[in-house]
Amino acid sequence: MSTPEQNRILAILAEEWHLNGPPGIMDVNDIVTAARLSRKETFAALSELFEKGLVDMNKFKTAAFLTPEGYSVANSE
Repeated sequence: MSTPEQNRILAILAEEWHLNGPPGIMDVNDIVTAARLSRKETFAALSELFEKGLVDMNKFKTAAFLTPEGYSVANSE
């Protein structure tokens, strides 16, 4: 079960996927702004989603994107 913050981030990344194609990659700062969460809350939610295999991040942790599993979850909620 995902938290409201995680669901919000999944929805934002799924929208990016729809607009610009897979994998819906976004700069973390843009996710913070779109989610209207603090940077700390956003990183906590992204870390939990990463552990669940629903999102992945670049090696510098500056961008995040959906995995295919994350896209499925985002579209089922």
